[in-house]
Amino acid sequence: MGSMNRLLNRTLLYYSLFATLILLLSSPFFYWMMEKLYIDDVDEAIMLRRKEFDSKNRDSLTTAQIIDWNHFNRDTKILPDTISKPKEHIIQEMFFDEMTPEWEPYRILYSDVIIQNQHYVLMIRLNLIESEDLIKTLTWLYCGVLFVLLLIIFFITRFISNRLWKPFFNTLNQIDHFNIEQHQSPVLVTTHITEFKQLNKGISKLINENLKAYQSQKEFTENAAHELQTPLAVFQSKLDMLLQDPSLNINQASILQSLYQAASRLSRVNKNLLLLSKIENNQYTSREPVDLAKTIHDVIPYFSEQALSRNLTIHTNISDAPVLNACRPLVEIMINNLILNAIRHNRNNGSISIKLTSEEIVIGNTGELQKLNTQNLFKRFSKESKLNNSSGLGLAIVKQICNFHKWQVSYEYKKNQHFFYIML
Repeated sequence: MGSMNRLLNRTLLYYSLFATLILLLSSPFFYWMMEKLYIDDVDEAIMLRRKEFDSKNRDSLTTAQIIDWNHFNRDTKILPDTISKPKEHIIQEMFFDEMTPEWEPYRILYSDVIIQNQHYVLMIRLNLIESEDLIKTLTWLYCGVLFVLLLIIFFITRFISNRLWKPFFNTLNQIDHFNIEQHQSPVLVTTHITEFKQLNKGISKLINENLKAYQSQKEFTENAAHELQTPLAVFQSKLDMLLQDPSLNINQASILQSLYQAASRLSRVNKNLLLLSKIENNQYTSREPVDLAKTIHDVIPYFSEQALSRNLTIHTNISDAPVLNACRPLVEIMINNLILNAIRHNRNNGSISIKLTSEEIVIGNTGELQKLNTQNLFKRFSKESKLNNSSGLGLAIVKQICNFHKWQVSYEYKKNQHFFYIML
């Protein structure tokens, strides 16, 4: 999104520079055209006044009235026949305007007239806009046009860009919300743009292939876990029988004990993988009202022996007892895993805190004096400690159970304690 904005801003900059350059290059021509049109309009007005004088005033005017005429007419005067200027042609001259006061440009027509058989010169003039005033006006006009033009370019570019890139951002949004564990391929929006069609086609193919591979891997894991259950049970039972044999010496018993522990750990991993498969396949469909406070109180006694062996103190702070519509077995497994995780990764003579409100469950423990790696914390077989009895699946199961109930799980390290938050 940031690169797209930079590209769009760069495009707007190019358009703006191009529009400004065109306006600047066209300004002399525009100035010349405006001045020419204005002069032509003034010349036309002068000729109209000349015709008006001939038709309405020349025959009725007397020589005695010329002084009064010149007094009351500022720009149309009757002068003695001593003017040596070109006649019957409009020319441009500068006159001092007492009203301003400053020198102003005028368009002037000198024409011969006869009043009562005497020759005079009729002078008709009209004031022009000064070049400076015209330039200022054009400058403000150009600034306004440039501002409106740039504004239009901005909105048109934004509109076209949003329309053009809408399928692309829809595809990005679908990919961003795609979760392979939901087994659903994203529905990409149909577009008429060839490049985006090819992109959507390639993404759909890639996602479908990954879904097939993931489904095959999950089925293999589930089938393998199911098939391993019986041999593991038989293996453990045989080990139990061997451990009870009185003829075993110390060395043999130690070897068998190691095998029994390995088999127990393998059995736990197998059960956890089966549990994950069931959660991902939505096999836990039943929901019922679950009293979280009662569930926590019922679970804690099962860990009292483990906590006592390491001299751990469990503190509970239940300010509310929310009742949620949830899957009871999964909720119990989630709380069990979090408490077991707090015991296993705690230090001797440490403490465990369990806090429950209407909005969250918080379980903290005094473990290692450093923050855990949050990137891999909730991934499968991710182990932050070197404990051999840890399968690396406990927090992954917690994450899946939270996803199943649309809850949020997070981790925080503060005040030398590790806290896990379940936002309900």
